[in-house]
Amino acid sequence: MSNRRTPAVRAPKPNEHERAQRQAAIEILLQRALRGVLSVPEAAVLADYWRAERELADKTRRSLGETTRALQRNREAADEEIQRLEGRVAELEGGAPVGQVAA
Repeated sequence: MSNRRTPAVRAPKPNEHERAQRQAAIEILLQRALRGVLSVPEAAVLADYWRAERELADKTRRSLGETTRALQRNREAADEEIQRLEGRVAELEGGAPVGQVAA
């Protein structure tokens, strides 16, 4: 018997299967369009799928922007707290505040 562990299989994200199917269909429909054999109903499906992908991309972009702004706020707050604590340590040690030379 081996002590090797089987790699964990993650659960699919919501709508992951649906999105993969939509992307595969887009590829097929685009290939048909490039060959000039795309029917009007197929063109409508392609347009709907493309709009869904664009909407998902826009939603993801907005979410990432919000996350980036939140991370920046947290970094700034952490930097301020570090400076405050460094100043307090220097004060308790009886030394000059950080960034200043004792006279």
